[in-house]
Formats: sequence, C-alpha cells, structure tokens
Amino acid sequence: MAVRRVLIVAPFAPTSQGRHGGARALRGLADGLSERHEVGVVHAQEEGEGDAELNASCSVLEAVRIPADGPRKRRVRAAAGFARGRSLWAASLGVPTMTRRVSAVAEQWRPDVIQVESVLGETLRGVGEAPLRVLTVHEPAELRREGVSLRSKGMSLAHRVDGAVAVREERRILSLAEAAVVLTRRDHGIIARVAPPVLELATIPLGWDIPAKPLDPLGANPPSIVFVGSFIHPPNVDAAVRLAREILPLIRRERPDIRLELVGSQPPAEVRALAGEAVRVAGDVPSVRPYLDRATVVVAPLAIGGGMRVKVLEAMAAGKAFVGSPRAVEGLSVQHGREIFVAEGVDQTAAAILRLAGDAPARVALARAARAWAERELSWSKMARRHEELYARLDNRRAIRLGRG
Repeated sequence: MAVRRVLIVAPFAPTSQGRHGGARALRGLADGLSERHEVGVVHAQEEGEGDAELNASCSVLEAVRIPADGPRKRRVRAAAGFARGRSLWAASLGVPTMTRRVSAVAEQWRPDVIQVESVLGETLRGVGEAPLRVLTVHEPAELRREGVSLRSKGMSLAHRVDGAVAVREERRILSLAEAAVVLTRRDHGIIARVAPPVLELATIPLGWDIPAKPLDPLGANPPSIVFVGSFIHPPNVDAAVRLAREILPLIRRERPDIRLELVGSQPPAEVRALAGEAVRVAGDVPSVRPYLDRATVVVAPLAIGGGMRVKVLEAMAAGKAFVGSPRAVEGLSVQHGREIFVAEGVDQTAAAILRLAGDAPARVALARAARAWAERELSWSKMARRHEELYARLDNRRAIRLGRG
C-alpha cells in the first residue's frame, strides 16, 4: 500500500476529550491513518474548546480560531450565510477563512488526499485538482432536516430555514468531491439519490477506542436507565422526551425504584422540564463514564436522524447492556439478543429494559458480548484500511481516465 499524505479538514479539534463523539471519532481516524501514512489536520476551534490531541506522527496541525460572537453578530452571520447558500453551522465556522487556510496548507504541504467533513466541504474549492478529494458525510442533510421538522415547535425560524438550506448546500458540496464516505446503508441510499453520477460512494462505519477495562456490567443501586447525547441534536431531544414521558411510566408501573438519567450538553427547556423525582437531567458533564458505570441499562430509543451513534459505540466498548432502536444501531453488525437488544416503539423498549433490569445474569452476558464485539469490530486500524482501499480505487479511476490504466 502506497504511503500517502492525508490532510483532514475538520469543524472541531480531534481529541479524545471532545464534548461530542465527532471529535473523538476524528482523533481515532487520524491515529489509525497515521500508522502507515503522513497525516495533517486543519481544524476550526471555538473559544474554550480543548486543543487537538494527535500522536507524534502528525505532520501538520493547524487550528483556525473562531471568534465568539454575540447574539446580534450571530444573526448577521446567519443571514449572510443563508444569502450565500450556507447552513448555520457552516456560516458559524467561517468557511472563507477556513478555505484560505486549507489552500495555504495544501500548497505548502502537497497532500495526496484531502478528506473534509461535509460542513466544511466548500474548502475543497481552494485545493485544485491534484489531491484526491474525499468528503465525509456523518449525517445526510435530508435526515437532519427530518429532525428539525419534527422538533420545529421549539425552534426559531432560522433553524427551520436552515434545514432546507443545508440540503441544497450538501448537493452543491458533493459536486466538489471525487468520493464521499457515509456510515450506514440508509445514508448511502440517501446520498446516492442526490450525488453526481461520477461520485464514488463508500460506506465505512466508525471505529471507537476500547477502554483498557470494561465498566461494571451490572450497574449500581438504585437502578438507573441512562441516555447520553448532545441535545443540540434534535433526534436526542425527541428521544429524551419520549423516554421520560412515555417509556419510563410503563417501566415504573412494575419497577418504581428505577430512575432515568439524561446526560448531554445544552439541554433545551423542554428537556430540563423533565427533571423530577424519577428523572435527573445531568446536562453537560466532565465525563459520561461514571453515569455509564452505574447504569443498569443504557438506552437510545432514537426514531429520527442518520449516521452512526457514537453513544452506542461508547456504551458497547465499555461493556454495558444496551437497548437501542433500529435507527440507533444502523451501521452495526450486531445481532439482537446476543450483543444488544433492539426494540422499536414505546412498549417494546419498556419491555426490553424491564427484562434486563430484572435478570442480572442476562445483563452481564449481554454486556460481555457487547464488549467482545467492540474489540473485534471497532479497531481504528481496520477503518483506516477501508479508507486506504477507497484512495486506491480513486487512484485507479484517475489512471483509467487519463489513459494510464
């Protein structure tokens, strides 16, 4: 396999201490690729965000600072972004500044591959035709819009408009790349419908770091159900509300001792309002591990959204019994009843949680099987090899197009 220079362009610092799973996933991919290639990273960085953590083999590391804006400046930036066809997130990241920095790094370092997170896909305009241009789509814009539509009652007009803008932005950005990486079969189908015919489309799931020791497979007393997820993401708000208002009451009819813990950054008012005797809203916490460790069951009853759910990977890698919806476990080669319980709808989810909560040996067996699956399947080296195979296919396509194949 040829040794390449791979430049990763990211909307946040790749770090194992990131506030959301994307930062930790990027760290893992960069480390996996750096085992056989030279890796560089250009990333946006908000004020107060932790610095990137990359191993010593990282050849280039550039942070592009994003100034903190007040409410008025954010509104102006959003309006200007909409006028240029940019989503709220892309506008907040300062795409023109990022494009200039990526262009400068590419000109100086001469990467063989530039791999860009989709929200920053516009930066591909500044890199020319020489490097292979790969776009990573963690969640198709169409599925993000689905979530916004469902939660539109509590959202501003800007966020409702943003869903439509993001769909158009994604289609425009796909035309700048030679290949796109998606995480699940569903995402592959959605992107295939809107991508240019010449785009190479690859489904490569996420990996995850496996902790040296598993967490407690039984959990602690009093028994608890734990849901983890950033509440910036509408699917997590929807799941938390359904858990507290529909699923938990069914569970507590039989097990009034069970409590629900909701863990994640920026819970909106409707999530904070769920707090009470049986529900704790922990919000943003320094580490989710203590919550996972004492959890009886970790759950993700997601009904909307796309991509892979790092909350599922994290819980399974930590060796916890997990109940998830079909949407939550998309992209995972797991079997219901062996490594995970898959449950759809309020009644099935409540029944699965009650079964595990009442059967300690089954809970331990499921947790251990989840951990063993993670050790087999979630290696970042394995995912890096899938990316290497994609780069080789793109090289072959170029050679054929240029008459060298």
